[in-house]
Amino acid sequence: MTDHVDTQIRVMDLFAGPGGLGEGFSAFEARPGHRPFRIIASVEKDPAACRTLRLRGFYHRLMQAGDQSGLEAYYAYVRGERESPVESGNIITRIAWQQADAEVLEHTLGQPDTKSVLQTAMDRAQVSRKTPLVLIGGPPCQAYSSVGRSRNAGIVGYRPEQDSRHFLYRVYLDLLRDYQPAAFVMENVKGLLSSHIAGRRLFPRILQDLTSPATLEGQDRRRVHPQYRLYSLIDGYSFRQGQNPDSIRPEQLIIQAEHYGIPQTRHRVILLGVREDLASLLDRLGRPFPCLNPLTGPEGQLLGISTRQVLASLPPLRSGLSWLQTSYQRGDWHQTLSALATDFGPKIEDPELRAAFEQAALQATAADLPQGGRSVPVANQTAESVALPDELATWYRGIDPPLVLNHETRNHMPEDLARYLFCAVYARLKGVSPKATQFPVALAPRHKNWETGKFDDRFRVQVADQPATTVMSHMAKDGHYFIHYDPVQCRSLTVREAARLQTFPDSYFFEGNRTQQYTQVGNAVPPLLARQIASVVWNLLR
Repeated sequence: MTDHVDTQIRVMDLFAGPGGLGEGFSAFEARPGHRPFRIIASVEKDPAACRTLRLRGFYHRLMQAGDQSGLEAYYAYVRGERESPVESGNIITRIAWQQADAEVLEHTLGQPDTKSVLQTAMDRAQVSRKTPLVLIGGPPCQAYSSVGRSRNAGIVGYRPEQDSRHFLYRVYLDLLRDYQPAAFVMENVKGLLSSHIAGRRLFPRILQDLTSPATLEGQDRRRVHPQYRLYSLIDGYSFRQGQNPDSIRPEQLIIQAEHYGIPQTRHRVILLGVREDLASLLDRLGRPFPCLNPLTGPEGQLLGISTRQVLASLPPLRSGLSWLQTSYQRGDWHQTLSALATDFGPKIEDPELRAAFEQAALQATAADLPQGGRSVPVANQTAESVALPDELATWYRGIDPPLVLNHETRNHMPEDLARYLFCAVYARLKGVSPKATQFPVALAPRHKNWETGKFDDRFRVQVADQPATTVMSHMAKDGHYFIHYDPVQCRSLTVREAARLQTFPDSYFFEGNRTQQYTQVGNAVPPLLARQIASVVWNLLR
């Protein structure tokens, strides 16, 4: 395969979010300098995410063109030094922006007008059987997730079979039937495996539909309809049309991201489908399936990347102060932290915890830390930040100048600061985040479910020497589940820290307001995991 553009594998990113899957496929190199996958369209309904996608597509084109002046304008834009990333007098950047703009399709998939929009994108990219196509994406998970199902159950008159979100996977079926792509990747939450419609599990139906995508609409006997074989990325187990769906064990399809160099315990269902004629060729060649390779040590033991390893090199920050719904009088940071130490320290019964809490409060009071912003100066390297593996450090930083973007803290009310401080101190001493029963009574929030056990980890600190818990879009609502491990910083994670845990490169800028940025990051597939999946797809198709 040559590097000519017409031989590149076209990739259409469905339900793209901010582009995590697409970033991984775009970044994959079959050999130095040869990137075989080209994104032809990223389809997303959220306007802020589309702005992020457009800016990232523009950045990639500047990199490919080697346009240094255009890149300098991009860097100035993400640092907030200019209003537009496009140099008006630079024809290369203007064309790159136009191409990036055309690549991002701001549409709601599953709507009547979608088909013509996707057809236009396919025609523009000259998709044919001689130019292999790959579909990637993750249909929205609200209807499948356990939280979403619980919320839906509380809606009077809610009927799952009438919730169109359960059937957005059918967008894949239309494209599989009409364009017969060589392969597809579909990602979703674990709840997909247990979701029910009218008393029947939905997942077996999804498997059967994906293996024979023309069946749902009725097959035309005059045409040859494609069939697909579904593979487990863990062990290469395959599922084909006509097979009993119960023969698949759910754990064969759940990717535990922490085993593959991702610094969070993100467990997701990821289906890889390969067109049956190509799967049969693989059988005849007798080649083993190129599974994902876990990160292992010299003796074969599974390794993980900790929260501290990927966050320690980012500049330390403190939160702002919020005076809504608080009993504290307005004051500056020092006055407020001093008051918290005085009010809550003596009420912690465990002497070791009490001493650590009071000491951390004093350190946080004395620390003169900023609140961050759109772009902040890079921190000096410290001994504890050196532990980041070289490959991961290179992935984050690339060949860009040092950048720390989207690194701005929230405002927290004083009582929550005290809870965050306690959680961070507790985790530092005990190695785990405290449950509700471990909280001093004085720190208990006024929440009706606090003592019921339903939300016993409502305040959850990320333990420094472990992978983080799953980064979720819920971060957009509050930071209680994502407290920084450093007591001195005494705050929830920033968008950049969440992006680091999701393995977005440091040059990746998230557009929109902070709430929209958190939502984008939480909904994404980790790009570094996506690059590994792209490697599997490449090894199958080459």
